[in-house]
Amino acid sequence: MTEPDVVVVGAGAAGIGAGMALRAARIPFVILEAQNRIGGRAFTDRASLPGHWDQGCQWFHSADINPLVPWAELLGSEVERQDRTEKSLVWNGGWLDPSVVTTTRRKAIRAAFDAVYAAAAADRDQPIAEVLPDGGTYARFIRHILQLLGCDDPEAVSAKGYGQYLDTGVNWVVTSGLGDLFERMAAGLPIRTGVPVTALRERSGGVAVDTAGGTIRAKAAIVTASTGVLNAGAITFGPGPANDLLDHIADVPCGSYEKVAIALDQLPEGISDELFCWIDPGGDATAADFQIVGGAHPKLIAHVAGSVARDLMAAGEAAAVGYAIDSLRDAFGADISARVLGTAVTGWQSNPFFRGGYSYSRPGAADRRLAMIGAETGPIAFAGEAFSPRSQATAHGAWQSGQDVAARVIRSAGLG
Repeated sequence: MTEPDVVVVGAGAAGIGAGMALRAARIPFVILEAQNRIGGRAFTDRASLPGHWDQGCQWFHSADINPLVPWAELLGSEVERQDRTEKSLVWNGGWLDPSVVTTTRRKAIRAAFDAVYAAAAADRDQPIAEVLPDGGTYARFIRHILQLLGCDDPEAVSAKGYGQYLDTGVNWVVTSGLGDLFERMAAGLPIRTGVPVTALRERSGGVAVDTAGGTIRAKAAIVTASTGVLNAGAITFGPGPANDLLDHIADVPCGSYEKVAIALDQLPEGISDELFCWIDPGGDATAADFQIVGGAHPKLIAHVAGSVARDLMAAGEAAAVGYAIDSLRDAFGADISARVLGTAVTGWQSNPFFRGGYSYSRPGAADRRLAMIGAETGPIAFAGEAFSPRSQATAHGAWQSGQDVAARVIRSAGLG
């Protein structure tokens, strides 16, 4: 192939964002994707169950300022334009009054996140677990929410690092699939799938990018692989500032976040207006948090993160499905088993192309993450959700990072 000016490594949200910026600037480029599909952690699965579901990201977080919303409007994505994150049922041996749950749990959750952001403002770069108030009866649920949003246990995640996230509190579900939106956004981009990149190194006049099919030379490269992949050494770098940055990246790992999806012939009666269902049998049993998906192809999707996700995945797919269905039987009765049409389990942690869900800063590393983002790494640049200053761990943060880094590469390499 003709040597491009820029090689983009990865066709996830950041790679697509970078590619869109390069195309708009009329810069010759190619995107190399190791998998046989595009979208990265934005993956709308249309094969495993009736209908579709997002195995990875599916939300427009901070939707009122989210740069992906205009693209969804332009490309005809279906978006639920209301925040229903507080529409939730709770079962702990019996069903609690939803109106009481909404009020009391909202206060407990708000107190927890206020404490995290207050710690961040006070420059307390310590574990989230150390700054939390007593959650009372909602302590287990608050821990679960923090695991989901931090992508690991509160003991492992920096409060200051988490507090770098700009959260407007507006969250919309992309019902047609966030992965589907990125597929539409990527239409026409020069993407080569099934081409894993194994190494990058600086050379005179630019970079050399090694793949299983040979070496590509370019003036610059933008690496959008997850920090899980980078920390595993799946891509190596020659001597220079890009390789030196790996020391910082080691403090911004990819955490664990998985889903267990249960397709049903119909939802249990009376839950279709709710968004989540928290099932907590108490004691030493592991609670379960299900997203409620209505419509023509109803599903209940369990979300797990941190050590809960790691333990479930270590036990195997059958154990993960058993955990989800047993939880549903506790709350809805044994008859729900007869409604199950199919099951599917994600595997982000074990997938060699991702090696985790999304990134977080270790305690003590929040400033190192910002330094990592601002580092000058020569002709090899980095982009992705971990490299977003205020929107880490999100699809829109990854996409915007790709856009911004591409613009910087165009300037620094004198391509514009």
